[in-house]
Amino acid sequence: MLYRPWPLMLLAVCVLLMACSNAPTTPEGNVPFTDAKNNFKASDYSAALVNLDKTIKWTKDESIRQQAVVLRTALVTALADSYKQMAEAYYTGAKQPAGQSHSGAFSVKRSDYYKTAQGYLMDAMQSTMDQRAKLGGNAVPIEVTFPGFMATNPGMTKIKLGQVVSDSEGVSAEVQADRNAFAVVLSAIAGAGQDPNKGQQAFSSGKADIDPRVYIIELSNSFMQSSTMFDYRGLNAPDRLRTVNEVVRGNLEVAEKLLAAKPDKDLEARVKKMQADLDKALKPKTK
Repeated sequence: MLYRPWPLMLLAVCVLLMACSNAPTTPEGNVPFTDAKNNFKASDYSAALVNLDKTIKWTKDESIRQQAVVLRTALVTALADSYKQMAEAYYTGAKQPAGQSHSGAFSVKRSDYYKTAQGYLMDAMQSTMDQRAKLGGNAVPIEVTFPGFMATNPGMTKIKLGQVVSDSEGVSAEVQADRNAFAVVLSAIAGAGQDPNKGQQAFSSGKADIDPRVYIIELSNSFMQSSTMFDYRGLNAPDRLRTVNEVVRGNLEVAEKLLAAKPDKDLEARVKKMQADLDKALKPKTK
């Protein structure tokens, strides 16, 4: 009588199917967040924004949504700064002797980067305003690959010297500016100041707890720094500059409420200093 293996094969298939069905799966609404974390590893920030938006819209896990909101806000805040830096690099380069022959092309690049930076800054501020009423006393844990930052940006340095860069050099300069700016923002909201080396240590485990008080103060500080794009040397848009200052003032009022519930002398002093700077900036100019 021939030996028939079919019963054993069927049994093996059934066992395999049961094992697969019992394996942990990522909820469908959380898949974009996993994709976003992979985007961060690859420094693909455009894709990260798309996936973070999907996460915020689709996930049913409130802790995942909080992480996505914080990471998205930090990222657009950083991109506002990095694109501003690129615009300033082209502005500086156009004034150099080596940049005189192509100052027109540099001016176009400067304008394009400023417009993009402005869009990211407005996005970041709106996102922060949307979060004001939701910020409480509990820290928000976030998980992200800390970006590979560099003390220098060779491509940006060449641009500042008035040198024409290739398309690949321009992209490299932009990506490195994005990484550096994101490293600074992540460091700041993690309580490490604007020191990426300390920030890298704060995220050494791949995670960090974000204190809401530090979060809204540091974002506001970044907004104030980026708002210099609206002065006469940049876009010359005083109305936009005033808008930034008013948004920051509202953020600091929230920070004061959070500090009233959980005091911290250093943060309170920081808020007072920033408010004094705002009062000075918002004070009507006398002729």
